[in-house]
Amino acid sequence: MGMAEDAFERLRRIAFEGEYVERMAALGGRMKLSPGVIKTLMRLSKGDGMSMGEMARGIGVDPSYITALVDDLDERGLARREPAADDRRVKIVVLTDAGRVLAEEIDAVLSVPPAAFAALSKPELRQLRDLLDKVLVATDNAPPNGRGAGLEVGATATS
Repeated sequence: MGMAEDAFERLRRIAFEGEYVERMAALGGRMKLSPGVIKTLMRLSKGDGMSMGEMARGIGVDPSYITALVDDLDERGLARREPAADDRRVKIVVLTDAGRVLAEEIDAVLSVPPAAFAALSKPELRQLRDLLDKVLVATDNAPPNGRGAGLEVGATATS
């Protein structure tokens, strides 16, 4: 395993195992929302609306899946579809006031770092944040084919 894969494995374990996943499951159970609906709600809360096509491409799923998620949000009064200003055939999904309030509540729960972060000093946390910012910038500048920062799929970074 290369250094990049080793680092990513650790990041994946923090994000997809343990405390965070338990929090997501507890939220879903309490609010009767699937993880997909929660993620869609949170994605929509970051802006003023998004087309269903953009949402599907952004998370790499079939548009019919997005339709089902948006239907659920719409039925709960958390989002609504509006025609795009420049093309009325395109539907923009926007959160309702109730959707924004719920997204803020969810964000407050999910933004709490895992307890294990207490093992890091303030300088270590700052370094971790700065390194992750660097990765995010590279991700934002990555080509649209899903390959990151010059690495071909299956390639191994050694540093």
